[in-house]
Amino acid sequence: MSQDFILEKATIIVVFIASVLAFFLFTVKSKKHNKVSNRSMGLFLLVLAIHISVFLYSDYFRTPLIFEQVRDQLILFSGPLLYLHLISSTYLDFKLSRKHLLHLTPFFLVTIIFIPRFFIVSEPERIIFYQSYHSHLEAKLYAVLNIVTISFYLILMYVELKKYKSILAENYSDKRYFNYKWLNQLTFLLIVLFVFSFFRTAIIYFGSNEEILNIRIFHTIYLLMFVSWLILKSLYSPEIFRAVDTKHKLVKDLYTDNSKKINPSIVNDKKRIQEKIAKLKQHIETNRPFLNSSLSLKELANDVGMETQELSVLINRYIGKHFFDFINEYRVEMAIKILKDPNRKSSHILEILYEVGFNSKSSFHRAFRKHTSKTPKDYRAKS
Repeated sequence: MSQDFILEKATIIVVFIASVLAFFLFTVKSKKHNKVSNRSMGLFLLVLAIHISVFLYSDYFRTPLIFEQVRDQLILFSGPLLYLHLISSTYLDFKLSRKHLLHLTPFFLVTIIFIPRFFIVSEPERIIFYQSYHSHLEAKLYAVLNIVTISFYLILMYVELKKYKSILAENYSDKRYFNYKWLNQLTFLLIVLFVFSFFRTAIIYFGSNEEILNIRIFHTIYLLMFVSWLILKSLYSPEIFRAVDTKHKLVKDLYTDNSKKINPSIVNDKKRIQEKIAKLKQHIETNRPFLNSSLSLKELANDVGMETQELSVLINRYIGKHFFDFINEYRVEMAIKILKDPNRKSSHILEILYEVGFNSKSSFHRAFRKHTSKTPKDYRAKS
């Protein structure tokens, strides 16, 4: 089986699957806040399919060189589209605006670079240009800009994912809002995709024809795996991200954002801070709101008569814990009392974790071990 045959067949599969999934994402009925997310991912898959489609038709017919250059440059949209998919998925009230047109900059910058000696010359001159394409300054600038663009968007996405995870920890007590495994998988796969793209670009300029063919095969097969993984995630987890409101701010940002002032009493008056902390803890110990497995910072703020941002500062800055950990400590303390109770020896640990407000065995064990350095089973055995 020849390498060209493998490359062609792998490309056929990738193009077919990506096109079908893109069509589905463009046509599926979705909630208003999911439309941008679905369509940006659909466009990403379509760009991917068009970009690698050259391996399907290049041996059978020739297309205008302008078309080939534009097709190749489409890959510059992949980073912006994945980034838009990420932020539109994580923020409930995300809207496209004029500022997002800036993401078109890399594509148009490369187009401008190629205008003088490619786009505005005759077809014979383009053919001569393409015969020594990789030796031209334009092609080298394009390669560098492509790598810079990919790196920039990977860093941008990493920063957004980190911020998203922190917002969840500061505002929600429900583990179902946390998609750490999915987020880590996505970040890792995108880094691998970048590494493949980097080596492919380097080999195109410095490798032999056989090495170029091999890296293209590996890259295409990886794209097949990546697209297949996206499909499986979409099927098994229709709402991979739990969208949050863009009004959510990290506590560290509240002190640098001059557009929204925090109540001065929560910042300057130490006595009042301690009173509010005491009031908060008394409310939690008396009313046990942590028994609600989906308790959020906003709900607790309403219960104790505080502004959401004020309560966030109180817990995260002055108590020194994320809301998620703060609430889970009360759940674990209640679980400890039950495990110590001689009358509850027959209670199954699964029963206890649901009783104290957890909604999964893994999140209960993780929180319990963090608080006691023991598993619930070991703690019960030594009590």
